[in-house]
Amino acid sequence: MFDNIKNKIKDYTQTVKTYNKIANIAQITRKYIAINGFDGVITIMGVLIGNFVIGTVDYKHVIIAGSAVCISLSVSGVWSAYNSESAERTKEIQELEKSTLHVLNGTVISRAQSFASIILAAVNGLSSGVTAFIPLIPFFFGSRIPISACYYLGASFAFLILIGFGIFLGKISNRNLLISILKMILAGIFCIGLGFLLEFI
Repeated sequence: MFDNIKNKIKDYTQTVKTYNKIANIAQITRKYIAINGFDGVITIMGVLIGNFVIGTVDYKHVIIAGSAVCISLSVSGVWSAYNSESAERTKEIQELEKSTLHVLNGTVISRAQSFASIILAAVNGLSSGVTAFIPLIPFFFGSRIPISACYYLGASFAFLILIGFGIFLGKISNRNLLISILKMILAGIFCIGLGFLLEFI
């Protein structure tokens, strides 16, 4: 029984590796994680700053507003990525069929492109939704800790994520890690600075 399960896992892993070689899934996945993860954390920072500026003291209101943003980012990311990836990959297959004079429906190439569309759509949606949700975690303890602490902890989590993205992007691009991290931090500071300008409205 265990040997059968192990063989199935091995076969599936090999299939995924084959799909990755054909559809270039890993490289695009890294791009989606970086772009959409960054969008997610910057978006939720805007939500937190907005609530902080208007003086929202009920942690439940922040959770509801922030969760709504997380859901919207995830749904938008999944739908947009699936539609665009599916359309682009269908076009590629059609062009390949014309050049080779072969129908590729049901082949490993076709399956790889369909698999890529699903995986990339999930990554696109989840990367923004998850990174947006993490800074909200302190507010779930809002009944036990002061609301001001929730805001500061949420901002700290957001900056830790930005630092993580700085390290991630610095490593995959073989650039100076410190400069890459500083760029991410500056983006967060810029977002906060613009957010506090709302006080003058």
